[in-house]
Amino acid sequence: MRTTNLFSLLACGSISSFLALTKFIGWKVRKHFFYPQPKYGKNEFVTVGGHNIHYIEVGSGKPLLLIPGLFSTCSTWNRVVPFLSKEYKVIAIDYLGVGYSDKPLSGFGYTVQEQTDLVAKLIDRLPIRGADVMGVSYGGIIALNLTARYSNLVGRIICIEGGAKTKPTKVPWSSMIGILGRPVIGDGLIGIIRSGLLARVLTKLIMGEAWRSMSIKDRREIVAIVAEESKTASRVPWYHLSRTLETSKEFSEEAKTIKNPVLYLYGANSMFRQMAEANAMFLKSHLPNVRTRCIKDGIHDLQLQKPQEVAGLALEFLGGPYRQVQLNFQF
Repeated sequence: MRTTNLFSLLACGSISSFLALTKFIGWKVRKHFFYPQPKYGKNEFVTVGGHNIHYIEVGSGKPLLLIPGLFSTCSTWNRVVPFLSKEYKVIAIDYLGVGYSDKPLSGFGYTVQEQTDLVAKLIDRLPIRGADVMGVSYGGIIALNLTARYSNLVGRIICIEGGAKTKPTKVPWSSMIGILGRPVIGDGLIGIIRSGLLARVLTKLIMGEAWRSMSIKDRREIVAIVAEESKTASRVPWYHLSRTLETSKEFSEEAKTIKNPVLYLYGANSMFRQMAEANAMFLKSHLPNVRTRCIKDGIHDLQLQKPQEVAGLALEFLGGPYRQVQLNFQF
């Protein structure tokens, strides 16, 4: 009886100690043990500015940092990574608020400038100074802001439909902003998104006109990427991210000082083509070393739609061994 009580006390004490410990160290550390393996590489974490940032690392050679778009995660690069990792050490991150990176509910505004500051610290911490950087959409804005404000940390920049000046007059997620700002209704929406029930619908919205011409294999692959990204959706970060174009400062004057080589890609069929063209013209007018390409039949998320073409243009621009691919673009 005493032995049983002793074991019970030890068990209770161990459980209490464990719970106290996990409460002390917080969700930031605990969560790292429960993530599934990514399609490429493995889960890595680095602490910068008091926040844990998740990333995957694939390949070897000069580092190439990949930054995803709005609401997206490092999985958005899954179709591009196999091509790029043959020549570079690819480091694809989840910026703060998405994927498996921390999602602070307060004390962080999720602006472009705040995200850029964290990415700069990440580059110093890893360390990968001189890394080339590739970003899409929101990630492309961060990439441009990074080279404008921290040019000594990075090399060449590839921006897919990001921008330093013109912002879109209308965004497809505008109706979602009000919902995300309301706890009960917003949490309900996030729950549905995380369940994966909307993955196919969301994918069709993302791919737009390109959906019809895609193969069944490509459709399934992209739906799987969107479903994986949806699992980590969080209401408060998504609410702030949905308003980031309003809350972030325009940095057109800082962008005019960019000396690093820049490649700007955008799609001919992009829902944001007008904005993209305006940014392409701005960059060509003010930057000494910039190339722009309008991809024929391309949409906003070119890394999902045309991974081989995007990788081919990137490798050619970065100056690494270039693998010949069929490129469909117009000037």
